[in-house]
Amino acid sequence: MTEGVAFIRVLQPGAQSSVQDLGRPGYQSLGIAEAGGMDCYSLVQANRLLGNPDNAAALEMTLVGPRLRFQRDGSFALAGADLSARLGGEPLAPGRAYRAAAGQVLKFGPRRNGMRAYLAVPGGMDTPLVLGSRSTYIYAGFGGPAGRSLQKDDLLQCLSDPESVRATSDVPADLLLPLDGPRVLRVVIGPQEERFTSQGIATFLSSTFKVTTESNRMGYRLDGPRIEHSDGPIVVSEATPLGAVQVPGQGRPVLLLRERGTTGGYTKIACIISADIDKVGQAPPGFEISFQAVELDQAHQAERQRWLALDAWLPPIK
Repeated sequence: MTEGVAFIRVLQPGAQSSVQDLGRPGYQSLGIAEAGGMDCYSLVQANRLLGNPDNAAALEMTLVGPRLRFQRDGSFALAGADLSARLGGEPLAPGRAYRAAAGQVLKFGPRRNGMRAYLAVPGGMDTPLVLGSRSTYIYAGFGGPAGRSLQKDDLLQCLSDPESVRATSDVPADLLLPLDGPRVLRVVIGPQEERFTSQGIATFLSSTFKVTTESNRMGYRLDGPRIEHSDGPIVVSEATPLGAVQVPGQGRPVLLLRERGTTGGYTKIACIISADIDKVGQAPPGFEISFQAVELDQAHQAERQRWLALDAWLPPIK
């Protein structure tokens, strides 16, 4: 790690806790996916609560959160999933900034809502910059603390004095993660829709699929009705965009996410719009997902609107 202010000691790492920022776009031609937060909207909320830049690195905690001890007095913020956080026995809610005293322990319990929680610290987590990002690319083994998820006894450092944080209002309720339930993901159809029968596309858009346990930061496998190809599932290998919906030979969708393989040779029936990709990162196994086709201009509008809503609460720092 580079120099920073020692702030948090990891007592237990949780199921998969890793340092993430908004990722490292621009290197897919080198076989490097962007990585970054699986729910960047919540990550940015946590950062804005502390007056951090949107791209500051935070801790992403998955399903089973860690146990963390503060090494000194300071502030932190939580956003995203509700994993029953408690500080010194007091329950904490997502969407707020808090103060911790040296020696206090932050721990997490049963999942109440969502799947991934974000913990921001003043100035952001201090880990080495790799290709312009501090994100951990877990499946490639670089970025973050030693290219891996947290381990017991890791010492997390922050880039600003933990006690020098300006107060902000809580995240408004309508911007917080919605309660658990079925999710509709908006998609732009293509680029290989001609490789599916009309019935296959109708099945994709009219069915409900379930998130399986074969789901991680690379991608999500869904279970449900078989989607019918017209001319087989194989295409010439090509770049795989974030949010692509592949349909391999078994006929069930695979959603390609932050640490996906950067090329692939299976047919892609659609791409999830940017405004909805973060929803996937908050869907645990067993969640129901369906798809709704939209046009490209609708996708752009939805992305603009969600960030305008966040800026109306608290604009990014310049």
